[in-house]
Amino acid sequence: MKKIIRFCLALCLFASFGMSSLQANNTIPTTPLTTEQNSANPRTQELTQRLEQIRAMDKSQMSHSERKALRKEARQIKKAVGGGVYISAGALIVLLIVLILVL
Repeated sequence: MKKIIRFCLALCLFASFGMSSLQANNTIPTTPLTTEQNSANPRTQELTQRLEQIRAMDKSQMSHSERKALRKEARQIKKAVGGGVYISAGALIVLLIVLILVL
């Protein structure tokens, strides 16, 4: 019985690896900048300063279209600066299964 359960878990593990690798091949690989690279890049520093300026602005006197343009600009800056760690759903499931098996 234990062999059957382990076989089923292994099968699920391999299936999740297969699905995540298929999905990963369809996307364009990008490497986000590390914190050191971000701080060394003058363009990133300019964008960060502009984002701080936008946050410090008094938006109560602006029209709806001006506020909308600022929100759009802030989103673009955040997207350009990037950062963060992303993990796929398949990798998360595999990690949980491994942790359950180990513990």
